[in-house]
Amino acid sequence: LDTITLASLQYAVHHLKVKVVMVLGHELCGAVKAAQSAAHMPQEELEQEPSALERVLKAIKAGLGTESLQHLQDSRAHDREAVTENVRRQVERLARDEGVMNKVQQQELMVVGAFYEISSG
Repeated sequence: LDTITLASLQYAVHHLKVKVVMVLGHELCGAVKAAQSAAHMPQEELEQEPSALERVLKAIKAGLGTESLQHLQDSRAHDREAVTENVRRQVERLARDEGVMNKVQQQELMVVGAFYEISSG
């Protein structure tokens, strides 16, 4: 999560008193596909990207080296697992936020991850 996104979520949790934060990944995610392409890109080439895009690609790319992805041969299954791994990492990032976790522990907030399959609606 970048600073702006995290700050927006913190505002929603602490000031708007939202009850649920859902991290939703979706089938055919362009950002994850771009990060998968970046995984095969030389570091120098990746650093040629605009700075914000470079940061996002590197962050997503960091989660794509998991063992669960390396054994998948089916491209659709691989893409789905890559998206769900990214969702998992974002939920874990939220779990490291003290203010968010205080609300969870007080049962005032739920943080959930989900996957949306566009093809089935």
